[in-house]
This record gives sequence, C-alpha cells and structure tokens, in this order.
Amino acid sequence: MIGDYEFQKFKQIRLIMKKALLCLTLVVVLAGCGTRQHNMIFDNGGTSLPASSKYSVGSARNASGFVFSDDDEGLDIAESMKTALVDELNREGLYQEENPDYSIDVTVKKYEPGNAFGRWLMPGAGSTVLEVSSQVRACESPVGHIETKNTVEAGGVYTVGAWKDIFKDAAEEIVKELKESMGLIKE
Repeated sequence: MIGDYEFQKFKQIRLIMKKALLCLTLVVVLAGCGTRQHNMIFDNGGTSLPASSKYSVGSARNASGFVFSDDDEGLDIAESMKTALVDELNREGLYQEENPDYSIDVTVKKYEPGNAFGRWLMPGAGSTVLEVSSQVRACESPVGHIETKNTVEAGGVYTVGAWKDIFKDAAEEIVKELKESMGLIKE
C-alpha cells in the first residue's frame, strides 16, 4: 500500500506528464514544414546582375492548369503571384515601375492548393505546391530565368491559408535569387 506522500508525488508526476503531452501536441498541431528552392540560370554567358539594378514586373500567366471551382473561395493565380512579387521587390527597395533596368515576367508552372487537415493527418498528403518560372529581361532581351519551387508538406493549424501564403514565399525566393545574383547577399 502506498502512503500519502507517494500518492501526492504520483499526482505531481502525472500532472507534469499531462502538461508535457499538451505542449508536444501543440507543437505538432501548430508546426508546419516544407521546402523552398530557387536557381537563376543566365542566358548568353552572363554570371551576375549589377548591384544597383531596379526591376518592374511585366506579364504574369498561369500555365498550371489549375482552376478554382465556382464554389471555392478562389483567387487569380497569376495576379496573386504578380502582386506578391511587386510587394516583395518594393519591400527590398528593388522595385521601380518606370524605366527599370530589368523586367520580370512570371509564369506559374504548377499550383496545388493542398489541404491543411490532410497535411496534419499525414505529412505529404494535402501538400501545397507552387512552381514558378521568372524570365528576367533587359528591354526585350532575355538575361536569364529563375526557377522556384515552394511546398508546404506537413503541419496543422499553422499551415491553414498556405494556399494563399505560398505566393509570398515564392516571391521571397525570387527576390533572394536576384539579390544573390547582384552580389548583395551570399548564396
């Protein structure tokens, strides 16, 4: 038979275990993970962009084949990518609408909105995916292109809305690659 002291100790340990389990559960429910990739390929033997370069965003198109149904909240995929890129270039002080050094045309090659509940149940199921090809041009001459791929593959509550937020993530990767090509940050 256990004494009163041992019983109290057992209750304390049980309470600590419950709190630890609750914290672990919150981490799993709120956390999210995925990948971000970017790469710039220069045309005509180029290797870098001038550090003082300014950019505008030209055309944007959706070649992913994905279309929201009429019942969905939906969004314009091409316009969402263009807006996110303009916002990120502005935030980094690299945007210039009139007389920019370069123009960037974006093409959404693949888009899958995914499902946060599916990601929470089984990582990889319900992944949100965005692949973008960005053509960088000086006047009308191609300088190079940036390929980006962003995914949200696992997570719970934290990843709700990833189907919209992933455009901002892709824009950050495009601007990061531009800054690397300009020598402003290291790869």
